[in-house]
Amino acid sequence: MISAAVSDTKVSEWTSRVLDQAVLGASSKEDWKLRAYEHYKAKLNAANYPCFFGQTAELRGEMIYTLIPQDALINMVTSMRQFVHLLAVPEYARCSLVAFFQPDQSLTSHSAFVDRFWQTLQFLHQHDSQPAISRSPDDPLWEFSFEGCEMFAVGTSPTYTQRRSRNLGPGIVIIFQPRILFIDPSTSAPIAAEVRQRIHKRMLAYDEIPVHPDIGFYGQATNREWKQYALPDDNSPETGHCPFHARNL
Repeated sequence: MISAAVSDTKVSEWTSRVLDQAVLGASSKEDWKLRAYEHYKAKLNAANYPCFFGQTAELRGEMIYTLIPQDALINMVTSMRQFVHLLAVPEYARCSLVAFFQPDQSLTSHSAFVDRFWQTLQFLHQHDSQPAISRSPDDPLWEFSFEGCEMFAVGTSPTYTQRRSRNLGPGIVIIFQPRILFIDPSTSAPIAAEVRQRIHKRMLAYDEIPVHPDIGFYGQATNREWKQYALPDDNSPETGHCPFHARNL
């Protein structure tokens, strides 16, 4: 059962930003949903959590959430579509989407998580009414896109045991960060590499293993965004091809 410490007031604060069947502010009273958020929030509340951008966004209420039951992946399509529409509203223009997936006891290996992650992105792409097909994942400027919005997708899972910063609770959590968030709104310039390097330093301290060799910077000739989406739990570099296939590319 969910901890009694989760008060009605606390629940209402975050559920006002829950997307369910295109409705913002949907009630989320099922135990697994409350537990998923509680674990996620506790992780981000830790002072040493590496991504201070994520911490700040959570504190500012710049996260929108969706909670996907097992065997209801089509709900993710609806939530993603509504999320992209919300980005056009000034109040939500700098929001990310946090997708919590109901814990699945059959997901026992990290490779199974990676497969599930890419199956999810492929499913979204197949239901995208504005599919981006001009670039392949082998292009350093490629990013996952849905309904015309490019997003960096952070895959997290309980199957991460060494890379603790990628374990946000009892189920898979995917965070979709629109590419515009990586642009400084005051200067219209990409967020400085020094800031990213500060995050990498914090990752090293938090995970207690080296930053993965595939972590790079968008647009660099040697960088491939897809390799950073669902990282291995160790530091072995990705040597295969991207599992994602763009339609009619």
